[in-house]
Amino acid sequence: MTPLRLTVSEFNTIFADIVHHQLQLNKLCISGEITQFNYYNDKQHLYLTLSHNNDHLQCVVYNQHLKKIPVIHNGDHCEVIGQCKFLKHKGQLIFSAVAIGLDGTGDKKTTRTRQLSKFNKDGKFKLKTESDIPTILENVCIITSNQSAAHHDIMSILTKSPHTFESILIPSSVQGLVAPRELQQALTIAESLSPDLICISRGGGQDHDFDCFFDDSLANHICHSSIPIVTGIGHKINTTLCCLCANQHFETPTAMIQWVSDHSMHPIHQASITLDSIKNQINQTLQNLTTTLTHIEDEFHQSIEKNLALLIQKSMHLNDQIVTLNPIEKLTNGFVYCKTDTEKPLKTVQQIKKNDTIYLTLRNGKASATIKHVNQTTYS
Repeated sequence: MTPLRLTVSEFNTIFADIVHHQLQLNKLCISGEITQFNYYNDKQHLYLTLSHNNDHLQCVVYNQHLKKIPVIHNGDHCEVIGQCKFLKHKGQLIFSAVAIGLDGTGDKKTTRTRQLSKFNKDGKFKLKTESDIPTILENVCIITSNQSAAHHDIMSILTKSPHTFESILIPSSVQGLVAPRELQQALTIAESLSPDLICISRGGGQDHDFDCFFDDSLANHICHSSIPIVTGIGHKINTTLCCLCANQHFETPTAMIQWVSDHSMHPIHQASITLDSIKNQINQTLQNLTTTLTHIEDEFHQSIEKNLALLIQKSMHLNDQIVTLNPIEKLTNGFVYCKTDTEKPLKTVQQIKKNDTIYLTLRNGKASATIKHVNQTTYS
């Protein structure tokens, strides 16, 4: 059978005609739970996700109908009135809503509220604390979807930011029905490697994309893991059950890995600060010692100069005394120094007799003399 050949424009025109005219999908009332809503184009249109069990429908409320829309919240159960539209130029099927009627709180919100209350009552949110995260990080396991936006953001931060640890990627699904089981398997693998820290991460998305992180078994695994665990899940507003069970949780994957990098560098920064403090103390002590040494040196020089002056003065005085007391100097006054031939000085006349030779020392020379006469006189 030969296939029917159509251009994209031709197919979109035919499909738009089927949706708009043949299927009679122009007035529908669909019930479900609001799991995500956002304003776009400067709040001109409202986009929301309507969910039931594990099925989801993307809806849009254009600006001309916004005044009729009540205040809504995630988790509200409601009936959305509108029609299916097929946008020919985009090839996209949407449900265009014109009215929303609130119908109480959705089952998912009620279930999650009950779930969070039970975990909190059982004290599971307090089992793991930030203080349990090691100060020194050498090995960190990162659980996320391989080559995802979150993975690229994490690797970008690790490339730019200094850190002390080696990172090991353990890939896992992070949304959908298989994600809870795969995440638990990834946790088991990570725990077998005995890292210092485990990081669980995924990027932003619609509310139902985070259902896997509200899985009881996965949350309990995190609570009772012997390894500290941090999470960076979603984008600012997506705090999950697993986040609350972790040692620490962050708004985004980027914030998570930046904190982990900074945390690993904290001991090095502290050591650097301590070394700088020690260096400053040593420099200050050295400066104080230099000042003290200079002061002592000045005092020492002053003392030396003072003592030297005193010594010079005393030396001059002693020199004067030496000159005064030197017997040789007496010879200048006409005195003579006499001694015998045995070099003994003559002190009394009893030491000599007639015909003895005596030796005389005068101021400018020496002479000898023979005694011709000895006159002994006794003084009392």
